[in-house]
Amino acid sequence: MLEALRAITADIERVQAVRRVQSLATANVVRTDASGEGDLEVEPMLPRAGPIDPQAVRREALRDRLVAGDLVSTSGRVLSIVVSFDEARIDAVRTQVLDEIRARVAAHLPAGATAHYNGSLEISETYNRVTLRNQAVFTPPILLITIAAIFVMFRSWRLTFLTLGAVLVSTLWTLGLYMWAGFGFNILTSMLPALVLVLAIADDVHIIQHYTQCRREGATHEVAWKHTVRHLVTPLFAASATTALGLLSLATSHVDAVRTFGIGAALGVMVDFAISVVLMPTLLGWAPVDPEPPQSRWLMGPMRAIGRLAGTHPRRVVIAALAIVIVMGAGLARLRVDTNHVAFFKPGHPIHDSADLMDRELSGIYSFQVLLEGPAESLRAPDMLRRIDTLRQRLEGLGHVKKVVSLADYVARVHEQLAPDLAAMGQRLPVDADLVSQELFVFGMSEEGRRELESLVSTDYSRTQVMVKLASMSSDEAFEEVEKAEAIARELFAGTGITPTVTGAGRLFATLDHYLVTSQVSSFATAFISVFGVIFLVFRSFKFGVLAIIPNVIPVIVVLGAMGWLDISMNVATVMVASIALGVVDDDTIHFISRYRREVHDGRGTDEALAIATEEEGRASLTTAIINTLAYSVLLLSDYRPSGWFGGLLALTMAVAFLAEVFLLPAIIKLVPSLFSADRLRPPALPAA
Repeated sequence: MLEALRAITADIERVQAVRRVQSLATANVVRTDASGEGDLEVEPMLPRAGPIDPQAVRREALRDRLVAGDLVSTSGRVLSIVVSFDEARIDAVRTQVLDEIRARVAAHLPAGATAHYNGSLEISETYNRVTLRNQAVFTPPILLITIAAIFVMFRSWRLTFLTLGAVLVSTLWTLGLYMWAGFGFNILTSMLPALVLVLAIADDVHIIQHYTQCRREGATHEVAWKHTVRHLVTPLFAASATTALGLLSLATSHVDAVRTFGIGAALGVMVDFAISVVLMPTLLGWAPVDPEPPQSRWLMGPMRAIGRLAGTHPRRVVIAALAIVIVMGAGLARLRVDTNHVAFFKPGHPIHDSADLMDRELSGIYSFQVLLEGPAESLRAPDMLRRIDTLRQRLEGLGHVKKVVSLADYVARVHEQLAPDLAAMGQRLPVDADLVSQELFVFGMSEEGRRELESLVSTDYSRTQVMVKLASMSSDEAFEEVEKAEAIARELFAGTGITPTVTGAGRLFATLDHYLVTSQVSSFATAFISVFGVIFLVFRSFKFGVLAIIPNVIPVIVVLGAMGWLDISMNVATVMVASIALGVVDDDTIHFISRYRREVHDGRGTDEALAIATEEEGRASLTTAIINTLAYSVLLLSDYRPSGWFGGLLALTMAVAFLAEVFLLPAIIKLVPSLFSADRLRPPALPAA
């Protein structure tokens, strides 16, 4: 195995964009020579060539604190290879580099040994691979379910494929404009087609039902086309505009992936509106007018029953809704803001299992560095070394820190060999500046010692980094550890002229995840104000604007409450659900209220107008809810948890939005006749002459 480790390490060092490789094959042994004159020898732990003595290597590795628990487990069963990359080059060649490393490892791996891969770069690449795989695996069944559901609802292959064609045109236009704008693809971009699918089907179902109803009543294609567009263009535009604003709130994020997703999704919504209003009624002219399918009548029965229940027992409906809001609202208190990239993958996935192994046997998969900067020669002063060593000890006392390595550890290792009597008396570090300089000079005389020092400290000793290794954890826990480390470092080096800064991939990811989630929570407030501001303008009525808020807020409360009760954290994958939900659920409300007001304007009473709105708009909403709930539920089968969460939560959103529309809106209208009854909405009749 050690021969394979040596060969693998050498091969990986030759891969493009690799800056440094650490393993037992690059580790060194520090000891005095056998002559007894006190000369220091710094030799490779594994000879560069020739036979290897496994027992000697094991003995040296396990007694060296810089190596044990990091490059080799204390059990001796697990070896690690730590690869550092050129940050300026790796993004452009990441996939090729990781594939090449895997190939070189596989070429030398002996029988019976297993290779595990992890780290920030591996996790990022796995995200991209999972995204592509999910698109390939789940797009076909989602399309099949969508096609089957549309056919079952309309019992017409022509209408099914016309709907599917319009949806695909909207999706292709959205993705084309997204690429034309120069936006890059990422894990969030993969959600765009699914989102456009939901919104396009909702618009198209409303158009199909209105158009076909006009044709069955004897209207020509031209009359039905004009009637459909005239009656639906305002609610469709309002629904699309509010949805676009809800999504556009994501564009306030400073995280590029979220910002471009918000812009792309908002663009897609408005593109879909234009295509649906112009293309769908035109395409319907090519489809013959079929008799109303029996399932349409099947849906009318439940809609009438719901309308009667909401109209007859409005108080009970509102009380039941309030009880649901209270129960689900209690879940909000359990909602956590937290991102754990490893926990995104289920047990059995290579990322999850390798992280578990490395946390258990080695020093974890995450790391950050405390960079110390000061005047030249300042960081090898005995007082500074003692402070650095104290920093190490205090950092190791943090809950998730597995290992800390600093310049003081290297000085202590040399000091133990060159001044064993002082080390035996408890003097871990030299107290004399000349002795420190001498020991570091001797250590750096060998090529191996010089390479180790160069990786840790600048040649003029004005900068050094303290390496901190951590177990896998949530981003918020990592963020707390980073803040504690920075506070400890500032305290220890206050007034010394040394400036501490926490850097590294661990700091970057923890800060980015924390900022992403907290910033999107504030973006939801922006979406809320924007969406309901447009609704107020569309209805040109304060009271109907307030009425629209109630059934739109309930699905958001239910979804966020469900996340709390199910212990699904608010993380980088789920944080956008609230903004998306707010933008999506208002569509049903706008269609219902618009239809109710139109029927009242045409002279119908409150009960009759509510019955028509519930039957017609409720049927369209139920059709949309069934199609989209079934389609999104497929994502629950993904072994990548964020995909399952996203699909499941949006499916729940669609279902709750439908129930809020058909139950709660009629009940509130009936409960407050002084504001919403037909008599209050009609202008007073002119007195007879």
